[in-house]
Amino acid sequence: MSYGMAAQPGREMEKIMRHPETLKAGDAAPDFTLTSHDGKQTVRLADFRGAKPVVLIFGSYTCPPFRDVYPTLEGLHKTYGARVAFFYLYIREAHPVDGWKLPRNRREGVVIKDPKTMEERTQVAQQACAFFKTEIPGLVDTMDDATDRAYAAWPSRIYLVDVNGKIAVRGNPGPDGLAPAAREIEHWLQTHAK
Repeated sequence: MSYGMAAQPGREMEKIMRHPETLKAGDAAPDFTLTSHDGKQTVRLADFRGAKPVVLIFGSYTCPPFRDVYPTLEGLHKTYGARVAFFYLYIREAHPVDGWKLPRNRREGVVIKDPKTMEERTQVAQQACAFFKTEIPGLVDTMDDATDRAYAAWPSRIYLVDVNGKIAVRGNPGPDGLAPAAREIEHWLQTHAK
């Protein structure tokens, strides 16, 4: 069974595990301060207000549809990264081996236990950034999942925050919302980030 064709019990589990929707386009983007996956940088979203738009890419290594769409986002970063800030926010695992398992992850060698400490989550985020060979800076959400909760981001989601700090694009959650959100963000960038 593919992830996109999950059985109803899986969809029900996803609904139970997701945080409630609180944001819509036009709302102020919740501020956060997070540390980079390599521990060398701290990023505060509010620092970009008035300076440049920000693309927030929420996901984890154990989410196959996220792994599928990430190269598209990397391409957008290559095209627009000088004018738009991009961040990959590593959040709680979508499909750890000690949780909601997926056969595809095992086939692809993505066998990750759900991190129990910040150090473990950071190590998995480093693995993911290495896998993606990302140029997009990676940030790691805290173990209380504060940023994930603020954006209802789990299992994966993409947002675009405009220069005024407002949500300009709120993609639907993964798995089904990722590719359409990437297209919507590309359209917004083509129109507003010339």
